[in-house]
Amino acid sequence: MDLQADKQVPLSITFTDEVGNPVETPAGATVAYTVDDPTIINLTDAGDGTAVAAAVGTLGQAIVHSDVTVDGVTLSGDLLIVVVAGDAERVAVVAGAPEEVTPDA
Repeated sequence: MDLQADKQVPLSITFTDEVGNPVETPAGATVAYTVDDPTIINLTDAGDGTAVAAAVGTLGQAIVHSDVTVDGVTLSGDLLIVVVAGDAERVAVVAGAPEEVTPDA
């Protein structure tokens, strides 16, 4: 997913069966989130199966990884977050190269 450099996004886990049908969250499931590049994404794991991924302003990509343990079995999932530039909010005046106003005599 693309995420603007000044935004954050809530994260949660959903479950499917082996053919992709949605299923209820298994009882006793525990979730842990990590991120491979904290210089791109600041990840806050709430400890309740949810997290928040916040862009830190640097453009690039990071992978948020989740490990879910259910009855001693670990299931894993990944989300690629691509941090992109935000909307235009500032203007800069840029000067070009100086040019001669009057010819040299």
